Amino acid sequence: MTDRTFAQRLKAILDSRPEITESGLATKAGLSDSVVRKILKGTTKNPRVDTAIKVCAALGTTLEDFMSGAFEAGPIPADTEAQRIRSLLSQLSPRERRLLLTYGEGLRDAQNAGIEEPPEGEE
Repeated sequence: MTDRTFAQRLKAILDSRPEITESGLATKAGLSDSVVRKILKGTTKNPRVDTAIKVCAALGTTLEDFMSGAFEAGPIPADTEAQRIRSLLSQLSPRERRLLLTYGEGLRDAQNAGIEEPPEGEE
């Protein structure tokens, strides 16, 4: 299942979900109709990463879940915070992701060093 191209996976999703149209997906992803059509026709089997991320975000998933098949399998058990973080990551630019990662690592390092967080509302 992991050897299918992005285009093959997207076509399978659209075939199984008639409520999602090519045009609607393109609009929601902020892409032109022709970009989505090229992917679905197989002209573009594996689009640029930024394009793939936009398509996945429009479908309500991450590129990682989409390509692993987890999205097609339906909802997978995960805590709400982890799902929100993954969703947020799929919507950020590469620069914003690096900033968020740096911030998260700083929080982790502070926790490992025994630095206590101030109580909520006292930041």
